[in-house]
Amino acid sequence: MGMSKEDNFSYLLGSLVLVLLSAALVEQFFESGQMLIVATTVMSLSISVIGLGQNKRWIRSSFGLMFTTLVLASIGSVFELLNLDIIALLTIISFLIVATSRASKQVLFSGKISSNQIVGSICIFLLLGLIWAFTYLLLIEIFGAAFNGIEAQKWTDNFSTVIYYSYITLTTVGYGEISPNMPIARFFAFSEAICGQFYMAIIVASLVGAKMSQNDN
Repeated sequence: MGMSKEDNFSYLLGSLVLVLLSAALVEQFFESGQMLIVATTVMSLSISVIGLGQNKRWIRSSFGLMFTTLVLASIGSVFELLNLDIIALLTIISFLIVATSRASKQVLFSGKISSNQIVGSICIFLLLGLIWAFTYLLLIEIFGAAFNGIEAQKWTDNFSTVIYYSYITLTTVGYGEISPNMPIARFFAFSEAICGQFYMAIIVASLVGAKMSQNDN
């Protein structure tokens, strides 16, 4: 069965869940799974391209971007080249921002609200958490001890921990075992918390309310 515009976000949601789950599983069961994390992340984000549109130019550009990321991350890991790690992280962040923009246009400007748009709103929330997670990884790569509770080491070693911190911040749960250690890190932390509150209060509530109104009609 092929993908239609009515279920395209299911591909994106599946790939995002795969990224989050694989990061946790690799850290839990593999002591040296850095490149496995990179490969799984790149593969999952590449799959997510399917859920963001049928445009061939977008698909070719996205797959090329993800392949470039995999190459840069692999070389940077093998030869311990900091600049290549930074470039790889910037590439992933760029892709996630574009993906979030494309998903937002489909969810917010698609006209009729359907269950697919509700799934899309969940995808956008997960994408926002990943954008900030990779931003935090970039800060650690550049500044070192940017956060209390996170060691200054290669981004692949911190991947699962930073993802956890990002979503805890996005949902404003804030357990407190990890905290920003410098002004730029604090800025991104509170900006993520603000973004998470506005998103949950305004975007998701509006979509669910519109869906319920359609059902009543």
